[in-house]
Amino acid sequence: MFARSRVASTALFFVLLFGGSAAARTPHTVFARVRLSVFNDAAVPSDTLAIAAARATFVFAQSGIELDWIDCGHPDPADFSPPATPCSALAWPRQLSVRILARGRSIHADIFGQAFLDESGSGVYANVYYNNLSAHRVHAQPCSGEMLGLVIAHEVGHLLLGTNSHSSSGLMQPIWYASALQTDFRHQLLFTAAESAILRARLAVPPPLYASSRRDLTM
Repeated sequence: MFARSRVASTALFFVLLFGGSAAARTPHTVFARVRLSVFNDAAVPSDTLAIAAARATFVFAQSGIELDWIDCGHPDPADFSPPATPCSALAWPRQLSVRILARGRSIHADIFGQAFLDESGSGVYANVYYNNLSAHRVHAQPCSGEMLGLVIAHEVGHLLLGTNSHSSSGLMQPIWYASALQTDFRHQLLFTAAESAILRARLAVPPPLYASSRRDLTM
């Protein structure tokens, strides 16, 4: 069991325009690969999940990272056997877990996701709160699948970039602005060049042993 303590809680609001420092780019080389175990506890429709997977994969590809999306379905509440599947083989930073929940206990309606970090600032678990995302008032554009993919990419970014990984531009901003989502959002919500370099560097080295305590970052 992991000890948990909240280190940040940042609501996701929509207000103005982003800057252009995270313009779209397509590296000529795949530098690294991340496997993502995605647990669909919220029973998100398969077509919506496919759009989300495509968007998250696109975001990481712009940083030279190939994202292997593993659809792990949703758990059977009557099955208490220990999991032993490709979905459960988690190890930072090569294989991470995202659980899509309908809602979270004591989670504010403007919180769309959380990334759980250990004492060293790395982690393998993130949650996304689908009802909060789909019910938000500025949600019609883009569609829920696009938004879900962007939120997943943001939370996985926290797992890989670590503590204090919110930024002033691009995907890792704690506040996403409405007009950037509605106009050219695909060229704005990406990792910055500096973040991309950090991601590639962390994925290029052998992973350390995963610690037994964690903290959480919320979005």
